[in-house]
Amino acid sequence: MAQTYLSFFSGIGGLEHPSYPPLLFCEKDSSCQHVLQIAHPEVPIVGDIRSLQAPPPADFVVGGWPCQDISQAGKLGGIHAERSGLYFDMLRAAVAAGAHTLIGENVPNLLTINEGNDFQVVLETLTEAGYPHISWRILNARHFGLPQQRRRLFIVASRYQERAESLHAPIPSRETRAASCDVCAFYWTGGKRSICFSRGYAPALKIGATDNKGRAPVAIMIGSQIRKLNSHECLRLQGFDNLNRQHPGISESTLLRMAGNAVPRPMGHFVVEAVTSAAASDGLRTAFGVMTESGLYDNGFIWSIGHREYPLADNLCDFLDSDVSDTLSSQAAAGLLARSIRAKQPMPLQLYELLWKLAIARTGKLKPSRSNSFDILESLSGEIAEYLSSLKPIEEYDTSEEDDL
Repeated sequence: MAQTYLSFFSGIGGLEHPSYPPLLFCEKDSSCQHVLQIAHPEVPIVGDIRSLQAPPPADFVVGGWPCQDISQAGKLGGIHAERSGLYFDMLRAAVAAGAHTLIGENVPNLLTINEGNDFQVVLETLTEAGYPHISWRILNARHFGLPQQRRRLFIVASRYQERAESLHAPIPSRETRAASCDVCAFYWTGGKRSICFSRGYAPALKIGATDNKGRAPVAIMIGSQIRKLNSHECLRLQGFDNLNRQHPGISESTLLRMAGNAVPRPMGHFVVEAVTSAAASDGLRTAFGVMTESGLYDNGFIWSIGHREYPLADNLCDFLDSDVSDTLSSQAAAGLLARSIRAKQPMPLQLYELLWKLAIARTGKLKPSRSNSFDILESLSGEIAEYLSSLKPIEEYDTSEEDDL
């Protein structure tokens, strides 16, 4: 018998069972509502979780509540701030629905923000609401065949210990594919801090589009070409292969925003299916009273849960459209160089050289612009030599830094 569940903060899907939809979606964004309605016309959609006072009875609730106040890229207002504080509304709705288990998703920073006090609030409020068995685990989209360094924290709180522990089920084995070309990715919008330069995979997709020009925040370097990812590529990296072609009326900017907000589909499917089927855990209790990225809260005690290593996807080339001839603009190249030089944030030497060529490509010299990126870069001429001398070739560049936005 299928377990019933409600989906909160649904986005375009992703955190759901692979075989059947929820009894109800709760999603405020009208474009996401459109996608959900086309995919599941039989499922009602509620716009605002705060208005959901009497949800239908269900066994489970699932939801990736807003991370803006918890993410390292946000204002760090914490769990009690306006957006991320919607966690409390999700918990209220779970209790009102009579759900015995809650599945939540957010950024890894929830474990450590405010010196861990916010996560302690989560543990305490879940326990007080009648969910004494709580597991958490950081999963990476790269564990599920998606070459995107997207690490996300999943929390399962339940009345039943076996449901909570099922979050620690083994990740299904997948065929590993050798990369068919050498491609690197980075944040062209970065520079004030790490651009998260990555070889064979992309840094975490995020919301970076503000207009219908479709400004994806992730760019790739393949050979001598530097360009931004398009919406189709971003959606594929989240497990939504043809969503943009199924909804041709949705703008590029909106599609990129949807991709940036989504839960990677195979990762979300794994979690929901494991918990609803009460899959057996293969995690081992490795330490007591130690807060780590994979753990269990049981009868007021915290345990660290150890997992074996899983292979990480690095075949980004297979997720790219091969016929795209776009190039990062001179303005964008100059802006990234200026920010990186000012902040003394490194990048591979080859990337610097390609960006410099782009910055001067049109006139052979730096060209003024509205945002003064060229003027700023030109003003840094005295610092360029020192910055350039500190750069290393890609072969020696450390790409181990993880992005947990």
